[in-house]
Amino acid sequence: MEESSRKSVVLIVDDDPVTRMLMRQSLKNIDIDIYEASNGTDAIAEFNQHKPDMTLLDVSMPGMDGFECCERLRQLPRGQECAIVMVTSLDEVEDIERAFQVGATDFMTKPLKWPLFNHRVRYVLKANRTLQELSLNKNKLAKAQSIAHLVYWEWDYQSDSIECSTDMFDMLGLTRESRLTLKRLLTVIHPDDRARFVRNVRLAIKDKKPYDIEYRVQRPDGHVLFINERTDINFEYGQWRIVGTLHDITALKQSEQEITYYAYYDTLTDLPNRRLFIEQLETTIASARRHQRRFTLMFLDLDRFKHVNDTYGHHVGDELLCQAAGRIRECVRDSDLVAKISLESDHRVARLAGDEFTVLLDDVDDVADIADIANRLIEIFSKPFVIGGTPLYVTVSIGITVFPTDGHNVQILLQHADVAMYHAKQVGRNNYQFFSESMNNYLKLRMEMEHDLRIALEQEQFELYYQPQYHARSEKIVGFEALLRWRHPVKGLLTPDSFIEIAESTGLILPIGDWVLMQACEQVYQWQQALGCAYRVAINLSALQFNQNYLPERVRQTLEQTGLPPETLELEITETAMLNDVAETIPLLFALKKTGVRLAIDDFGTGYSSMSYLKNFPIDTLKIDRSFVEEIVFNRKDAAIAQTIVQLANNLHLSTIAEGVETEAQAALLLDMGCEEFQGFYFSKPMPVSDLSVMLTCNGHDL
Repeated sequence: MEESSRKSVVLIVDDDPVTRMLMRQSLKNIDIDIYEASNGTDAIAEFNQHKPDMTLLDVSMPGMDGFECCERLRQLPRGQECAIVMVTSLDEVEDIERAFQVGATDFMTKPLKWPLFNHRVRYVLKANRTLQELSLNKNKLAKAQSIAHLVYWEWDYQSDSIECSTDMFDMLGLTRESRLTLKRLLTVIHPDDRARFVRNVRLAIKDKKPYDIEYRVQRPDGHVLFINERTDINFEYGQWRIVGTLHDITALKQSEQEITYYAYYDTLTDLPNRRLFIEQLETTIASARRHQRRFTLMFLDLDRFKHVNDTYGHHVGDELLCQAAGRIRECVRDSDLVAKISLESDHRVARLAGDEFTVLLDDVDDVADIADIANRLIEIFSKPFVIGGTPLYVTVSIGITVFPTDGHNVQILLQHADVAMYHAKQVGRNNYQFFSESMNNYLKLRMEMEHDLRIALEQEQFELYYQPQYHARSEKIVGFEALLRWRHPVKGLLTPDSFIEIAESTGLILPIGDWVLMQACEQVYQWQQALGCAYRVAINLSALQFNQNYLPERVRQTLEQTGLPPETLELEITETAMLNDVAETIPLLFALKKTGVRLAIDDFGTGYSSMSYLKNFPIDTLKIDRSFVEEIVFNRKDAAIAQTIVQLANNLHLSTIAEGVETEAQAALLLDMGCEEFQGFYFSKPMPVSDLSVMLTCNGHDL
């Protein structure tokens, strides 16, 4: 049962049983529970058990008298909440004073006036319940204020002292021994907020208008609190009073700061994120327009950062980004030029996304000064990043734009800075480039080409041409190299030279490569079946395709779907792609060999000095690059290189095929060297399927 609905409990304590009986009889028409005790010891036991709302306590009892019993009852749980009425036959003033001193609520004198006794008890119970409810509400209010970090104060304008709740001392970190005054309160208000606080108090006194302000409190222990103070002005009993509450909103402010941090800062590097940077850039543009100033925007991108992530894992990549952010920040901060401009230059560095950073240089537009800062950045990135004891080398490419020369708004400036950064990567990375309109035009052409490539994939605008490969002595066709062509609806038939680099940089080479593999296998299998010849087909793999772990499985699935015998498929891989990561290359080459296909090194001799790796690579064929064949008849060095490749292949039991054979003399010399197969215009140009099918059918009797 709830406290408010339970019966009141009365404890009668008297050594006279007749008195106890008369009291009980007098109270029988009141809806209460009555308990009795004949002495002080029993009274304490009954009190502990029943926790009465009112105790009628006789003063004169043997053993423990009523005064001592009252004192001890007040010390028991709920002893302070019970109304204790002393019943005495004494009417000495000293006894009455002593009764109140030991904690009595009231007193009655014997002989009791029984007609009034019932009403007296009712009144005391009612008054005590009212007091209990007030105390309960006060405690609830105090708890609510404590939970809400809320305290109360009141001031009459006239006196020095401010009346306040005791919790206010605790909130402000002040001792309770001395009273609270306005002067004492000012000592804990943060110096930067003190004048505003005083101004609001003075206006409240003068204009009789309340205020609602926020300020900081600097407690004596060093803690800083954020306070919201709300006030009201009252006119009571002939004088004005100002009352107010202090609300500790420190946690709220901290939450707001955290929300702001997550909204405007990159949690990995602690740099401003894209959102805050854009706002800063907009502000800088507006200020530059107003004051007719120029400023510089740098766009930085880490070179080959993806390789670090793929090789060492994202945890290493994250640490690298943190260290890179620190280097950029320190480099910009250390720049005398920037230091002169803004004390907050550190905030001019932002992480835009991924491994992209920006640097905003206010009022810096001199080319020499900009170049000096850019060179500092490049130089600081030349030092290794040491992560987990491992040194990692990552350079940076920088694109630079200047307002208003290179753009008048955020979007254009960022776009042009990105274009300049991209150009820095195009010309070799680890450098900086200023934006120019020619760069922008070049980028637009690239973007148009990328868009057209995607359309070409969707609308099947690609087709394959095939260039026959001939046996050197019999000059009979033994296979074909599949060569990609793009029948562009506007530009006509395009060779890979005009689009393959864009396809590789955008990743479109992967779906294109899959299409080439499937189409070539299907077509050559048809020729094999129709003409009864085991023609071989050679397909070029891009470096990006070769780096895909799923490549062996893709080849196996394609062979199964098309029915092409694995030994008639030859995959051509460049030296550069093979030697990019030898530890990864060797397992991948052996995985490809398990599918049964042949492997060839394309453009052999033009890349690295890779001869020492040939003994470890499961290679079948070396292709002599056309650059050595072109002047082989007249240039002794080219002839010597070609001769060396052929001899090396023979010693390693590898096949050789010469590309770009265009004259009879070239073919004769290569034949004398021992080259096994030829490919070039002297024998046949690349042809579409229809033309080559006719040629194969007509010459079928020669095959």
